[in-house]
Amino acid sequence: MTDWLLQQQGPLSVALLLLIALEHFATARIGIKLMYRLWLIVPVTLLVNNLPSEVLSVSSDSFTRYVVGMSPAFEVSQNDLLFTLWATGTSIIASLIVFQYWQLARSVTRPEPGDGNVWISQLASTPMLFGFVAPKILLPRYFTERLSQAQQQLVIEHEHTHMQRFDHVWNLVALVIATLFWFNPLVWLATRSYRINQELACDSLVLRNKSETEKLLYAKALVTCAEHTSFQLTTYPTFGEKSTMIKRLNLISEPLKASKVVGVAAIATFTLLIANTALANLPGNSVKADKVNLAVPVKRVAPLYPPQAAEQNIEGSVVLQFDITETGATDNITIVEAKPEGVFGQNAIKALKQWQYKPRIQGGKAQRQTGILVQLDFKLDNDTAANDAGYHDAEKINVAKSK
Repeated sequence: MTDWLLQQQGPLSVALLLLIALEHFATARIGIKLMYRLWLIVPVTLLVNNLPSEVLSVSSDSFTRYVVGMSPAFEVSQNDLLFTLWATGTSIIASLIVFQYWQLARSVTRPEPGDGNVWISQLASTPMLFGFVAPKILLPRYFTERLSQAQQQLVIEHEHTHMQRFDHVWNLVALVIATLFWFNPLVWLATRSYRINQELACDSLVLRNKSETEKLLYAKALVTCAEHTSFQLTTYPTFGEKSTMIKRLNLISEPLKASKVVGVAAIATFTLLIANTALANLPGNSVKADKVNLAVPVKRVAPLYPPQAAEQNIEGSVVLQFDITETGATDNITIVEAKPEGVFGQNAIKALKQWQYKPRIQGGKAQRQTGILVQLDFKLDNDTAANDAGYHDAEKINVAKSK
């Protein structure tokens, strides 16, 4: 999992940087609607970066054999530490989302007369679309007191527009990406820019056929809601976020005409990004088996000798087949043969998951290697005790691989 997360950071970070820059400096010139649609590039880039592709198959007539003794060296895998850190952060963020959802769900008190999907919330500080499957429009307690009837209708129309555009679904996608890649600061900066573009796109649709008077009323409603926005951290976009208010007011008062040239240039840039990501995942040219070096680990973790097997003086061996990823980690580990069965296999797999190999580079790009074989011999004799690592390299023997 750690390797997969790291492999996504290159194309993901490039896409996020471009989108953040465009949101800050070119939203009006690109066009508000197009700018919002460009955020689809993020999930598309992740999908393209994970398309299944052919892998480099390393055909070899030899495998490596190691002897496992009774005093294995225990080594904490760096990948395990990184995974624990990532899992902790992900759990905290997921718990925050669930907790806020629970709080908002409890805060809903009564429906607003006239619309069955509009509800009054004791917790909401500004109007918001709440929920990801069957969303509700939540209104704060001051809504009917501080806003005129015309302003109320405009604000509710804004939230209905979010619903019609399935923004609640896209917000869920954004939350999933932010939760998975929380360690990348660009993700959080991009989430803010994404929400700004989302609100601007919704404003544009609501106000496209409105009079100047209605636009002024809408702007005043925006300011009123922003004045009541709390500083509480929330994972739900709200109508009156202070961070987005100035941009929204500026584009309401002085809308700029979009430039087709800038829009086409933005589309072309992201098309090249996606194409480059796809091409980077294509397999390289095949290499003859006699030109491929035998895979040798740069870090090994010795398996734990099962205590029950040691007590019963049971010895044995496990032959494992596995792949080496582009980063040198082990993957797709399977047991080819275990003697005796069900005794040493799981400990052998657990240890091999922590091994690290030197990545194989071809044409400047790391290649995946498949079908690697290793045998771990579990021995109780005292010869292996002299080895501080708990195992030693046995003689490499040639075997005929069954097809």
